[in-house]
Amino acid sequence: MLVTPSLKYEESFYRYVKELADEDPYPYPLTFDYSDFAHYVTLLKHYSEGKTLPDSLVPNTTFWLIENNEMVACSHLRHVLNDSLRFAGGHIGVGVRPSMRGKGYGRKILDLTLVKAYKMDISEVHVHCYESNLASRAMIESVGGQFDSSTYIESKNEKILRFIHSQ
Repeated sequence: MLVTPSLKYEESFYRYVKELADEDPYPYPLTFDYSDFAHYVTLLKHYSEGKTLPDSLVPNTTFWLIENNEMVACSHLRHVLNDSLRFAGGHIGVGVRPSMRGKGYGRKILDLTLVKAYKMDISEVHVHCYESNLASRAMIESVGGQFDSSTYIESKNEKILRFIHSQ
């Protein structure tokens, strides 16, 4: 089941983050300070409503994929793209709990998040991934993402692949 962040899943969220250990948390809302979990959930709700956004952000909604009352994956849907996000970032970011990888949860949360994007009248959904992330590329292509272009990110010394998903 796809849900927006909720106090109900606080303990599961902490287990998810703990499992990430030394990995870079992805998508980026997992990097926010969540020491006051109620504030964290409220902040994400405000961002989805376009409230209290820093200048660098666009309105965005975070989703959690819940299976058996456990958070197994996280997605992030940007409601619009600015030039920077069009260049690298796209509309949707996806992360899967390490112990749940390889079980189809990435594809499932991406598919459900695409439905949310279309309900927001986003007709062409941009989904980007690093060229070296073969699992992400396969996931994006498995839900119908069509390769559009690539760009090089010098600071990461990595190529970004840009895919577009259309209804």
